[in-house]
Parts: sequence; C-alpha cells; structure tokens
Amino acid sequence: MFRIRPMYSLFLIVVMAFVMAVPAEAADTVKLGWYGPVSGAAAQDGQEGRNGAELAMEMINAAGGIGGKMLEIVFADDKSDPKEGANIATMFVSDGSIIGVSGPFNSSVMLAAAPIYNRGKLADVGWGVTSPMITTAGDYIYRVQATDALEGDFMSRWILDEGFKKVAIVYENTDYGVGVRDVVRASVAKYGGEIVTEANYVQGQTKDFGSIIASLKQAAPDAVMTGSIYNEGALIISQARDLGFDAPFFGTDGFFSSGLLELGGAAVEGARCCSVFYHEVTSPKVREFIDAYTKKTGKTPGTWAALSYDSINVFAEVIKKTGAGTREEIKKGLDELGSWEGATGVMEFDENGDVNKTLNKLIVKDGKFAIYQK
Repeated sequence: MFRIRPMYSLFLIVVMAFVMAVPAEAADTVKLGWYGPVSGAAAQDGQEGRNGAELAMEMINAAGGIGGKMLEIVFADDKSDPKEGANIATMFVSDGSIIGVSGPFNSSVMLAAAPIYNRGKLADVGWGVTSPMITTAGDYIYRVQATDALEGDFMSRWILDEGFKKVAIVYENTDYGVGVRDVVRASVAKYGGEIVTEANYVQGQTKDFGSIIASLKQAAPDAVMTGSIYNEGALIISQARDLGFDAPFFGTDGFFSSGLLELGGAAVEGARCCSVFYHEVTSPKVREFIDAYTKKTGKTPGTWAALSYDSINVFAEVIKKTGAGTREEIKKGLDELGSWEGATGVMEFDENGDVNKTLNKLIVKDGKFAIYQK
C-alpha cells in the first residue's frame, strides 16, 4: 500500500504541472473571433472575406505575431442569418479567451448580434456592414466599411451630376437594402432630382425580376440606383437588358465583385458603382495586400477580402500600440487608435465606431472594372 504512494504523488505532480502549463501556453496566443456568410446567398462574398482574414493572420504570424504572441482566429459561418449571427455572438462572448471579433458581412446579422456584444463588453469590428442603423448599435460596435449614409449620398450626387434627374430605386428587402433606399430617397430630393418608382425583392429567393422591370419600363427613369449585391444585381441588369430596358444602373460597393462580371457578362457593361478599394491604387499597403492575396489564392482580391483583412489588422495595430490584452483594453485602444492606414485606405473611428473613407467611382468597361472618367 505504501509503495504506491510515491507513484501517486508523482502522478499528481505531473498532472499539476500540465494544468499549470495550459494558461502559460494560452498566454502565448491572441485569440479573435471572425464570422461571415461562407454558405448561403452571400457565400462568395463571405468566403472572400474569410480568405482576407486568414491572410492577415498568416502574415502577422510570419512576422513574429503580435508582441511575440501568435494570432489565432476562431471562424464561424453565419449563413447571412440574423439568428445564426446572434448564436455566434453568444458563443464568442462566452469564450473568455476571445478578446475581439471581426464581422459580419450582413447588416441584419450585425444588428441581431450587437446587443449581445454590448452586454458581453466584447468589441466587434464589422467588415461588410453598411446600414445607418449600425451607427447607434452600441459602444462596442465598430466597422471598417463606409456606411450607406456615405455611399448612398455619394452615388446620388454622382447620378444627378450626370444629368439623370428621374431616378428609380430597386433594393433587397434587408436592413442593407432599406438603408440604401432611405438615403437615396433623401439625397436625390436634396440635389434636385425625383424618385419616380421603387421596388424591392427578397434576397436569395427572388430569381425572376420581370415584374420589377415592367414597373421600371412604365416609370421610364433616367437611371436606376440599386441596393443590391453583385449576384442579384447581375440578374436584374441581365433581365432588364433582355426585356429592352436600357437605362444605366448604379450600385454601391456591393456591385464591386468579379461575380458581377462573371454572372452578368456583356449585360453589365457600363454598370457603375463606388468602392473603398480598387486594385490600381499604388499605395504600398494596398500593393502588399494584393500581391500576398493573389499569391495565396490565385485570384485578384475584391472589396470584402480587403475589408476583412483590415478588420483583423486593426486589432493587431491596437494590441501592438497599447499592449491591450483584455476586452476592455481592446475597446479603449480602438477608441484611441487615431488615424490608421489599411488596404482600404486611411481610417479613424469616430465616436460611433464609424469611419469616413474616400470612395472610388468605378464603371464596367470592356468586361473589367475601371476608374470612371466622365
């Protein structure tokens, strides 16, 4: 009996040493959450965003990590579903080792998740969300993407500057689409134009836009402003051209995707949009990102990859700059970050967690996106 006690004591010592080693090992990592739609209606955008976040993590770790600590990202698929976004937020908040979150892509998902992040005092930096409602979504909600208030007003001024006074609005019936509609309504009126008709559709479900196009033909607008992302935007424009409707289409940065070109083909020639990111910008930060992304994926990055990449790097910058290691320190660091340059340009969070960014005017020309020149 007494002979097994030394072995038992040795066993306890080994177990205790292992248990004590776990926190030390965990302390050698920085853990962030990331979420977006890698399946469902916006899967291409979500996967592009995930690629951007993965690239940021790989580049940060290859350079020695953040203050010598390796970056770890927990990835989750929200399927563009607000309920799933809320579930993911609960999971991230419950994991005490996660000190910041990147995501999501959809405004509706962010609005469902925001109260959970605010209660859990966990900062969430959105990489695709644009709805004006997110501006007042809470103290722990930020975004690296420009808002619909900025983009909608920018596009409205562009449309009217081109001499198009009668404007139609077609939008997806989501927080994003409604946000675009509301801003464009107000801005077109402010700049002396007129909204002649409006139509909405169900994202991910509407495939036949014939009735919407019939209403456009009847209203005879000079131009159409859309609150759509690339996939349904391509369908709308293609079906419009097939049905003999030839007014120009304008969109927000939801149009700026290779998917618009692939799905729309010749029909989307002349489509115009804005974007915070463009491949031909010569900034070293932009070139570094584009070269690394192309090497990793074999593809040219789009806006969502760049924004997601920036959302991860902004956390890295805060931690490097302030030594932040807790959720509260991260929030304080984001509030005090000041001006910072990423792949999508120079940004600084305002008192609401929003950023003001320079927007590019783009047009589909010869099957490619190009800087618009009047």
